[in-house]
Amino acid sequence: MANNMSAANQERRQHERIEFAQAIYIEIVSRRRRPESNNRILRCETVNVSVGGLQLFVPEPVPAGSKLHLAVPLQNGRNNLELTGLAVWVTPAKDNAGCWLGLQLDDSDKESMEKWFRVVHSLSSKPAA
Repeated sequence: MANNMSAANQERRQHERIEFAQAIYIEIVSRRRRPESNNRILRCETVNVSVGGLQLFVPEPVPAGSKLHLAVPLQNGRNNLELTGLAVWVTPAKDNAGCWLGLQLDDSDKESMEKWFRVVHSLSSKPAA
């Protein structure tokens, strides 16, 4: 899944991006007051990750500015790392049904963010395949 992100977007990045494909789940938090059980949950695929965010391929459009809860499976396969983020940009995929989504991490608790930093740093230290 190649993404045609503009050079301007590349230059604005604050953190190194690491190509990494993994299935994760996002919950789109409704801006309207309704039960949490009515929030949409989507299975997505990571494209790349950094300590400050992720790029995802999502199967359907997500409004830019949406608050998202993420469930990222940890390597042990038994636990998920739960994070919160904001959909900063959304671009329709040209050759696939779905969209590219840029997610900025925010509002996650300190312990979860520290775990996320360790996950990303462990990925950056692995040799390329």
